[in-house]
Order: sequence, then structure tokens, then C-alpha cells
Amino acid sequence: MISFQTLLPVVPVLLERSGPHGAAGAGTAALFIGTVAGELLTPWVMSFWSPRRLLIGGNLLIAVPSLVYLFPDAPAAPMLAAAAVRGFGTGVAIVICIALLAELAPSNRRGRSIGYFGLATGIPSIVVPSIGVTLLATGHGGVAAVIAFMSALGAALLALRLPSHKAAESGVATNMLAEIRRPRLLAMFVGFALVSCTFGGVITYTPVALPSTGVGSAAVFLIVSGAARAGGRWVSGVVGDHRPIRLVLIGGLGLMAVGLIALAVRSSPIAVLIAATTYGMGYGAIQTGSYLALVARSGRSDWAVTSALWNSAIDIGASAGGIMVGVSAAVYGYATAVWVMPIVLLMSLPLLWSAGRSNASAAGAHAAV
Repeated sequence: MISFQTLLPVVPVLLERSGPHGAAGAGTAALFIGTVAGELLTPWVMSFWSPRRLLIGGNLLIAVPSLVYLFPDAPAAPMLAAAAVRGFGTGVAIVICIALLAELAPSNRRGRSIGYFGLATGIPSIVVPSIGVTLLATGHGGVAAVIAFMSALGAALLALRLPSHKAAESGVATNMLAEIRRPRLLAMFVGFALVSCTFGGVITYTPVALPSTGVGSAAVFLIVSGAARAGGRWVSGVVGDHRPIRLVLIGGLGLMAVGLIALAVRSSPIAVLIAATTYGMGYGAIQTGSYLALVARSGRSDWAVTSALWNSAIDIGASAGGIMVGVSAAVYGYATAVWVMPIVLLMSLPLLWSAGRSNASAAGAHAAV
């Protein structure tokens, strides 16, 4: 995650500098399209390769393409290809981690477990993206590329210490279409993907539109929103073990709405801080709540598929959000494009309300075990 987060806000800026107005969205889209591909293929590949082998391979796919960004004047095509490959490796690694988490966590502590996992994966997002932005702003973008390479390589070496589990049984956790056809899972998947559109939009918008220095800068926004998101994932996990999932989801949507509107207005640096805090907390709550809702409707043999669906909803949404903001900015400018995100968030409300309500009783059953 250190590798992923270091270059997350850097690549859109590099593409915006070398390409046409709005090209930043293409960088975000390429990264998350690659991530979705890795997530959707991983349940099938797990039938042949062990989790340890997949973690090693996934981290190497994150590490090696990072070296492309040592050259800030590289053509757009190699930068987009490197982003897609890095995304693919990230998708592979994350699906395996989430599937193992669902399998190993006790059912009555699943909310806390995903909360702690979100806290652990969210810690890099607190400071690392701002480090990447700062390095780029000071003319040291190559250092960010080296950090991304070394951290992913270190992750691959650490994966060597994992026990060598067998590959999953052939055919287990591969029926993706059967899972997504379940109405309640489909509603949650689509609703969560719409929410995640705002994440791709924020990642694309803030490094380009916010100042490079000061309290209202992109670096400060990324630090505050990353910390709030990590905290929101942990707190909502604790709440989700004892309260209906619907409350977690709707509360998260409300906080996100406040944050996105404050970001669009950004009348002062204080407004940017409010936007970062409320948006981060809200999105963290939605991430945890949607995971609990999906797992509550899945069986043990479906956890790898559930992990793939949950992660792919994040990244499909993030990719679409980056494209929407980039295209809107190219036509209307970034000041208008930012308002696309609150509109998309509003579209997710009926879907999450329905899915959260249908899973409330299941969540209560898990908490009582």
C-alpha cells in the first residue's frame, strides 16, 4: 500500500503536464481498470496458485512498473501502461488478503477485523500520498518512484515468509456471475461502486485544483482525508458488530455529502480541512459497511468472490470517477467538474438504503454468535 499510495496522486499530475487538459483522469482510470482486472481474475487464479505465490507475483507487478516514473518526461503511453500493470498487481494482492481475513476472523468480530485491517491499510494513505505530491512539487518525482519500487519489492520479500498454503479447489470461488446476480448483492455492488466514483474524482481533482502549499493544499487534504478514512473504517467496524449495517451506510453517506460540498465550495483553507475530514470519515464508514453487508450474504466458499466484488466495486467506481472528472474538466473546467461527485453520491442512496436494510437482520445474527 505504501507503493500504491506514493504514486496515486503523482501519476495524474505527470499526465496532466504532458497531455491535453483533463488527461489526469486517464491516469486514475488506467490504474483502477488494471486493479479491477486483477481483482476479478484472482478467484479463478487461486484455483491454480497458492496465496503466497500470488502475493509475491502481485507485489512484483506493483514494483517493476514504478521505475517508469523515474522519467517525468516519458510519453503518456508507457505511463498509462505502467499504471495499469501496477493496478493489476494491487488487485491480486488485496483480494487474497481480504479473502483470508473473512475466513480467519470469528463471525462475531468480523466488523472489528475488517476495521483493523482498514486501519492498517489506511495508515499509508494518511501521509504517503502527500509525500508523493510534495516530492513532485519540489522536483523530486524520481524519489517517489524509487520509494514505490522499494516498498513493493520489500512486500514481495515479506510474502516469502508466509506459510505455503495449497491452491483452492478447482471451481471454488469462481462463480462470479452467479454471485452478482443475487439482487441484494447487486444493489450493494452498484451502490458502493457509485460511492467510490467520488474517490476517483477526489484523487484526480485535488492534486490539480488545490494549491501546492499551505493549509488548503492538496498535500494537507490527502493527509487529513487519509487519516479520517482509516479512523472511519475502524470505528464503523466496531459499530457494525452491534448496530444495523444500514446505520453505518447512511451515516457514511451523510458525512461524504458534507465533505464533497465543502470541497466544491472551498471558500477558505478551513473549508478544505472540513471537506477532508468529513469525506474521509464517511468513505471509510461506507467501505466497512459495504464489506459487512456483502459478507453477511455470502457463504464460506464464496468469500474469495465476495472479496473480489467488494474490491472491484471500489476500483470500478474510482476509475469511472476519474474519467468523469477528467472529461468534465476538459469541457467545463475543474471548478464545474467537482460538482459531478455530489450528484453521483446522491444516486447511490436508494441502492445502499435497500441493501443495508435487507442485511440488517443478518448483521445482528452475526453479532449474536
